[in-house]
Amino acid sequence: MTDLQTKIASVDWYHSIDMGNGIVTPGHYDHRPYLPNYRLPANLDGKTALDIGTASGFFAFELEKSGASVTATDLPQWEDRDLGPNYSYEGCPVNTETYMREPFEIAREALGSKVRKKFINIYDISPDTVGLFDLVFCGSLLIHLSDPLKALWNIAAVTREKAIITTVIMPGEMDRPIAELAGFRVGDSWWVPSRRCFELMTASAGFAGIEWISDFRLNYRDGREGPYHGVIHAYKTEEGWTPQTISSRELIDSQA
Repeated sequence: MTDLQTKIASVDWYHSIDMGNGIVTPGHYDHRPYLPNYRLPANLDGKTALDIGTASGFFAFELEKSGASVTATDLPQWEDRDLGPNYSYEGCPVNTETYMREPFEIAREALGSKVRKKFINIYDISPDTVGLFDLVFCGSLLIHLSDPLKALWNIAAVTREKAIITTVIMPGEMDRPIAELAGFRVGDSWWVPSRRCFELMTASAGFAGIEWISDFRLNYRDGREGPYHGVIHAYKTEEGWTPQTISSRELIDSQA
């Protein structure tokens, strides 16, 4: 076993990351087969990108591969999550401090990455605290927030051109602007919106237009059925719109 393999085996991984030479980290999720569902830009040369809630860093490193100068964020500590009174630590990583720091650092070193990491709560993200970015990515984070609207406002505030936002959505009721309260079960997952609710939440956050990219079930790496996801591209200006982009004002007015 190589030194890298020993390091990988010593920690718990959220993402499966290809380290090269046939070495892949044993993440809870392997996003590689699902990458087309996110439609990440192929060429980000000269662009800046922010990966909010980076975990093990899979998407931060993917954005860097496309040429972006990337900053990644994560919470300073596990207890900064929106944990309700019913939350139980049973089933969480044995060493939460290690889980939130070491996998990312092991991957960054092994990949020779220059991604910068900042420890900050999404509720504290603003142009003053992190700056502005051409592209902002936020993956599978809103489900864990008691106030996902506030998070979307902050995402929009630091986005210069486009944000790619994905969250767990309801597989049914796609056209009704409703959300299911899920957090009473475990105390660390909160709101599950329908597709239309997710669209309206994003449209009302300060983006000029939105485009629905995909919806799919993100299964666990071990083959267990995972949560259903939706992906939105949200634009701060009309630049870069596709024929499928809907004006935020048009979408909001259509619900009157």
